[in-house]
Amino acid sequence: MNSKPDILSEWPYWFPLDKVEDLESLAAIGYTPEKMALYFDVPAAVFLEEIEREDSRIKYHIEKGILQNEADEVIATLTAAKDGNATQAQRLDKRRYQLRFQQLKDEIVYGKE
Repeated sequence: MNSKPDILSEWPYWFPLDKVEDLESLAAIGYTPEKMALYFDVPAAVFLEEIEREDSRIKYHIEKGILQNEADEVIATLTAAKDGNATQAQRLDKRRYQLRFQQLKDEIVYGKE
């Protein structure tokens, strides 16, 4: 029987659960892990060790924050492009190209699908 681990049991004891939104926001803004550790008053080595773990909840929320921010920006661009904004349509085309390029690079170089 394959059951997923309980999120709370996998959560680092030193990270306050009520600060997950802050973590995602800091990641979305582009703060480094070292700066995030300082913000949360956690030794950088401890924070970095945690985000290196494959099943890290902290790493998950960092990646989620980055993705959410990127997606929000692209969705806003898409909305403006649909409303007839030519500049936003060009930006959307450029972003689509960048995303597809990254996908192909990941497939070719890293074997990801």
